[in-house]
Amino acid sequence: MAENFTDEGLDYLLGIAFKGGTVDTTLYLGLFTSASASTVPARTATGGASPSGWTEMTASSGSYARIAIATSDWGSAATNGSGRRISLSSAKQFTGFVSAAAANGYFIATNSASGSGDTIIGFSNFDSAAARSLASTSDQLNVTARIQFDI
Repeated sequence: MAENFTDEGLDYLLGIAFKGGTVDTTLYLGLFTSASASTVPARTATGGASPSGWTEMTASSGSYARIAIATSDWGSAATNGSGRRISLSSAKQFTGFVSAAAANGYFIATNSASGSGDTIIGFSNFDSAAARSLASTSDQLNVTARIQFDI
């Protein structure tokens, strides 16, 4: 499994922690189809109106949409190995669409869809390092996002 913070995601986090930037009370969980099941887009990948360096999931039928993550959806930070980790308290469920390509992992963004001001905070593959296909609108993909900072 691979994961990374994007440069724009690090800038976003540093701006909040050290410069008093505005905290988004809702973030969004999405799926990416670029890279591979064991690699993620480069740290230089960007969001915005014209995302660069990566490809977001699209639906060949049904409707794919990013899922909202409220601040209350996160559990408590805890020690994990040589760092601190926070996870979603429960999985978020993607369903209702047939994927045009397999999902190789998930990302966390500041907007509900690509557009002006959308910042991609980071990318992660699934723990199994296996791609996930949604073959029917009744298929479900449960994702429990985790973020960890190591020393």
